[in-house]
Amino acid sequence: MRPFAACDIDFLDELHGDPLVMRYILGRVRTHDENMAYLDRLLDGQKDHGIGQRLVICKEDNRPVGRCGMSFFYGLRTGDIMSYELDPKAFPAGAEVTRVTELGYTFLHREWGKGYASEAAAAMRDYGLNIQKFPELHSIIMRENTGSLAVAEKIGAKLHDDCFCLGRPARDYVSKLT
Repeated sequence: MRPFAACDIDFLDELHGDPLVMRYILGRVRTHDENMAYLDRLLDGQKDHGIGQRLVICKEDNRPVGRCGMSFFYGLRTGDIMSYELDPKAFPAGAEVTRVTELGYTFLHREWGKGYASEAAAAMRDYGLNIQKFPELHSIIMRENTGSLAVAEKIGAKLHDDCFCLGRPARDYVSKLT
């Protein structure tokens, strides 16, 4: 894995242009301009906070297969349920918004089932908890995304709560130092 660079935009266009991949993220594909803005946020996060997604590269042939890493999610509790968004401005002004560090992973459809997500997520979990010293990492996953739910469980994350993410039913898994 390595940090993203500006030259990785073509990979993001491929990854985020696949409706099968994006159905559990935004529910739609990202445009090239949206990927450019996403890449800018990744580069800013790396520079400003030392966090971000990493490009996951296959060892055998040095080709990118996915992304994995940390980003910030923002949540607001309404009654008994937390609702998460990517931007704190998505909530009403003055609302008591919580920021969590989210461990996420997204891979090319043709690479699913090969163990890359589990390997990358475990490595980034260890880096986030042991090196960056985050007290916990959340993996906020759409309920119907059984593959990603299985990865969270495989790396030892525990189901914390049901929630909403981008307005859709989700599950919040948490990894902590044991």
